[in-house]
Amino acid sequence: MEIIQSQPATAPFTERTIADLVSEDFRRGIVFKQFGIDFCCGGGKTVADVCTARGIAPETLFQALVSAHPASGRSVPSQAGSWSPAFLADYIVNEHHAWVRERIPVLKAFTKRVAAVHGHHYTELAEIRDVFSDLADELEAHMEDEEQRVFPIISDGVAAEDLSELIAELEAEHEAAGGAMARLRELTNDFTPPEGACNTFRAAYAGLKDFEEDLHAHVHLENNVLFKQIQSPSAAKQ
Repeated sequence: MEIIQSQPATAPFTERTIADLVSEDFRRGIVFKQFGIDFCCGGGKTVADVCTARGIAPETLFQALVSAHPASGRSVPSQAGSWSPAFLADYIVNEHHAWVRERIPVLKAFTKRVAAVHGHHYTELAEIRDVFSDLADELEAHMEDEEQRVFPIISDGVAAEDLSELIAELEAEHEAAGGAMARLRELTNDFTPPEGACNTFRAAYAGLKDFEEDLHAHVHLENNVLFKQIQSPSAAKQ
């Protein structure tokens, strides 16, 4: 295994500490959380130690860290406008809905833990926890509605006028989600953790920032590409 990013030549992956790896990129905390690895209080342990303790192959953990793709830096595909509505709907489900569903339980856990541990000093953390929890629940219901009720209709090539009320509902929900995300940005000072914040604190803020970036791309694809596409007389059928 190679060393992730720029590391001292004397520190191969298995000898690096969990805290060191998370400090390099706090989004890695999401991967460690998914493997049940404590990167906050137990961050001083080496990769070799935690893998042995939890029965994880170091190669498996390494590949998960390398392949993890945070939303940061992702852009809307330039060719999306040429895709058929059915293909675009599938892309949104596979690329964005799946990503959101993967991140929600982790970020709920992070924001809940940070509020419990640090809420006495940073009173905004309780609201951050609650706003994100409500947003997550609404998004899960929203995505389920799209997948079960709306996207199948789009894939069937139904006329735009038959979808106008559904689209209006979805756009209103998108606007509400954007408002909740804006409130989270305000509460977190643009997702900037305070000086000396612990790893979980930093990972929570980094995760929320990624969540916002993905939401912006996700909503853009629906509002400004998919919905506009099906409202066009030349919308392609799949």
